[in-house]
Amino acid sequence: MHHDPNDRFGMPESAFGSAAQSHGRDNPTLRIGMYVPTRREVAELPADDLMYIMDAWMWESPTELIPSLDQIRQVREVLVQRPDREAKDIRALIDLCDRYLGRTESP
Repeated sequence: MHHDPNDRFGMPESAFGSAAQSHGRDNPTLRIGMYVPTRREVAELPADDLMYIMDAWMWESPTELIPSLDQIRQVREVLVQRPDREAKDIRALIDLCDRYLGRTESP
């Protein structure tokens, strides 16, 4: 299955607009969790940058941007396809996804 590398895991553009509206469009402070990574970012960003983004998206996002279980499964699929998937920091990201999905162990 081919996915657009710039896709934000199916998050509709309208969700970003709604989140901005509820947060206040003129608010100079961007609420944590309002950034949803692209497929390319999940595949290529350094793990420490990605950990910050993923943690904020999963646990701090506004209602309009809360990731679904399917979206986190898709993120996990991208992570396990990375060439550095066995690295400790990438395993930590996979474990973060597993915790969100309610798993106690990584397969």
